[in-house]
Amino acid sequence: MASDQKGKAIKSTLINDAQENVRIFPFMIKTMLTRYTLMTFGQDDFRYWEGYWCLLGLLAYAPQPFEIVMATDHPEYFRWFGDRVRLHAMSSDQVSEWLGPQGYFLRTLIKTLELGTILEPAADIVVYMDTDSVARRSLAPLVEAVQRGQILMDRKEYNLFDAGKRRNKGARKLWRLVGNHHWGDVLIDRATDMWNTGITAIGRNDAALVKQALTACDEMLASGCSHRLTEQIAMSAILTADKRAVEVSPFGAEPLVMHYWGNKEGWNEAIAGHLATIHLRGLSVEGATQFLIDHPINRPPVIGRTRKWHRLLGVEPICRGTS
Repeated sequence: MASDQKGKAIKSTLINDAQENVRIFPFMIKTMLTRYTLMTFGQDDFRYWEGYWCLLGLLAYAPQPFEIVMATDHPEYFRWFGDRVRLHAMSSDQVSEWLGPQGYFLRTLIKTLELGTILEPAADIVVYMDTDSVARRSLAPLVEAVQRGQILMDRKEYNLFDAGKRRNKGARKLWRLVGNHHWGDVLIDRATDMWNTGITAIGRNDAALVKQALTACDEMLASGCSHRLTEQIAMSAILTADKRAVEVSPFGAEPLVMHYWGNKEGWNEAIAGHLATIHLRGLSVEGATQFLIDHPINRPPVIGRTRKWHRLLGVEPICRGTS
């Protein structure tokens, strides 16, 4: 009898401890799905080369459990990946709806992030990635940061107002169009920073912010703002309003993701060569993923603008940044 009572007491203690751990450390108990969302549209082959390399990077370095979604008007280009990639096939009319009345391409970035928040099963974390980016090592630190309640974006670039006061003509023009004004639920003021949104990660509880960013972007576009960074400032203002935003790859740190927006020509040349080798060798998706791990592209992600004197002297522009 005493032994039975002791056993029941131990069992009760274990159950209570387990319930307390679930309450305090839910992320340690629950399986959290991370959904990576990408998009590529149009006829340019290089965009699909980039998409392939980005997908292989995620297959190599995304921690389980995860799902990859590719929104595209050419789903046939990605059949090779089989069920490893969830294809969101889009008609020309659907693409036009994403572009909006003004036909603004970067509005599709927000729509792609929004797609990740509404697909079933519901994801705990949604990560948008430009196709001109590739994971370089395990993305576990990114996932863990979002689990802690942070919002991640590629990098903080500059303060919009201060950059406009200096020599950044694009920032000055954008400030004149949107500064000192409420857009949706946010005020663009002198404290508003510009972030690169090419990699953006949010938790399920922040899904409403995506709709707010879309509303702000649409209001700016409807006002006549045709600046190429309209989406970027809308996303930056909304997602950083409560100061939870952190950089995916801070300057000087080993990058989690290489975002080669500033050296697309150099990277696309290397990617095309790698994909040709993968095709020539008849590699499977698993084999191609291992090939990416074994043969990382080490070209700089950003290079300075090529000027006349570079061509005259036969030298390359200076490389900038790590991601």
